[in-house]
Amino acid sequence: MKKLNYTAKISLLFLFLLFNFSCTKENSSNPVEPVNNTKLEAAFSQAGGMSNLKSLVVSQNGTIIKEAYFNGGGANITHDVRSVTKSVIAILTGIAIEKGLIQSTEQPIDSFIRPLVPDLTTEKGNIQIGHLLSMSSGFEWAELNSDFGYSSWATAENQVQYLFAKPLTSAPGQTFTYNSAAIHILSVIISRKANMQILDYANIHFFERLEMGGRNWLVDKQGYNNGGAGLELTPREMIKIGNLILDKGEYIGRRIISQEWIDRMTSQKIALPANTMNYASGYGYAWWTGSGTKGNYFFANGYGGQFIVVVPNLKLVVVATNKWSGIGSSVADQQWLATMNLIMSDILSAFN
Repeated sequence: MKKLNYTAKISLLFLFLLFNFSCTKENSSNPVEPVNNTKLEAAFSQAGGMSNLKSLVVSQNGTIIKEAYFNGGGANITHDVRSVTKSVIAILTGIAIEKGLIQSTEQPIDSFIRPLVPDLTTEKGNIQIGHLLSMSSGFEWAELNSDFGYSSWATAENQVQYLFAKPLTSAPGQTFTYNSAAIHILSVIISRKANMQILDYANIHFFERLEMGGRNWLVDKQGYNNGGAGLELTPREMIKIGNLILDKGEYIGRRIISQEWIDRMTSQKIALPANTMNYASGYGYAWWTGSGTKGNYFFANGYGGQFIVVVPNLKLVVVATNKWSGIGSSVADQQWLATMNLIMSDILSAFN
């Protein structure tokens, strides 16, 4: 065999190192920014004592610097992330706008919904896409402080008609009212405009482009994927989504969605009433927003403690998942708060 010359050897070495870096960038244990390892270890030690925590992953500058899995969880084990689903719906809505399925966030929903709700009133037809995204559609609804609103809707015979039978108690765009059914309407709209399930649309335009595998996604009684909950993701996939947001819509140098949409989606659209949500003062497009000693942050969160927390000033993404099924709402609320306290107080304190 002919011997390689010195230049060829150097070139091959460079290519090997580049390939090795690109393959390990998301799971390297080497931090790329200063971190107080004592504090970080203490936080993970505390996490190990949380009875229903399944995963905790910390990524900085696109590199996973520490991760741990508990109670049957795993890096590549899918998990129903509950209302984190809503934040993915917001990303898919941005993609649908960029591809022309939806004109803009100011577009009224009348033309999309009237075929499904023949008695749709003009007032309800004038609700805009952005109102659905910002939880300000104006429908009478009670969900955050009770599971009654969600459960009654989810078990209804027709999820779309159930929502539009509700009265409007405020003008669209004026009042924050957390409403899974309203976000679900976006799943219905995108599915009908794309002529395919939103899961299939997401696979083509989002999941596969992020090099994410197959998954399950709960469907309603009409066959639409539930826009409010029921999407299954792995912790590593949740980290990818967080890093996509952190990198303003790019994934390993490939544009997935525009920076403009990321900025709009993660900026406050409506202020929250007092004591609505711990660690959040506002709501963007299906992402909660807030600020603290480490600067502004935003997060996706689901019932029982499912989180994607993004802190741009620290180039940080933190993901956590918890068991939520069969534990009761009181325990679910307690572990939600305990997990968020762990992230926002203990983990963030390890970073400058």
